[in-house]
Amino acid sequence: MAKDLSMKYISMILIDPQVGFCSPSGSLGLKYGNEELSEIRKVIPNIKTAMEESYRRHIVKSEYVVGQFTGGDTEHALANLCVPQVNNDCHVIEEFSSINYHSSTTKRQQSALSSSDFCSEVEKDFEIGIRRFVIAGFLLDHCVKATAEDLCLKLSGSGAEVYVCSDMSATRFEKYTKGIVASTVAALNDKGVKYRSWQSIQS
Repeated sequence: MAKDLSMKYISMILIDPQVGFCSPSGSLGLKYGNEELSEIRKVIPNIKTAMEESYRRHIVKSEYVVGQFTGGDTEHALANLCVPQVNNDCHVIEEFSSINYHSSTTKRQQSALSSSDFCSEVEKDFEIGIRRFVIAGFLLDHCVKATAEDLCLKLSGSGAEVYVCSDMSATRFEKYTKGIVASTVAALNDKGVKYRSWQSIQS
């Protein structure tokens, strides 16, 4: 009963569960290989379970322009990352395609707060009494980080808490071995974002 009650006050925000980031056939997988997606694939079942349990569920997807993250280099392997109608990158992976979301918004920059529609959804959640916002998804060191930091800033002084879920967010395997994930977590903590496991967030 306590768990059910606590879930009522949690808003789950799922960032970029798309082919481009999560599938071997997406731009990231094709460039770096399937092994680099191992941490990403590992957290997908955790996210699916938590999304189905959560009181409020939001999905945020990315649509970019050619060369947006390659310095304008249109020949780069990631030039078409999540560019609509060029490949399948923008498609939501099968594991998350049938979930009933309260909102589905599209962002065109790393942070979901760049979308006014997403900001409106956050405000709705706050108005109905939600004070815990949990961010999950991909990539931890890019869009998840940017969204969490901006959301924490937006909600500053309101009494709300922003979490990045440690067992429901991930990035390429190399980022763990090179210390980039550790520095990302430190940066999140510095900005007031809590990095916790799903079990810890619910308690």
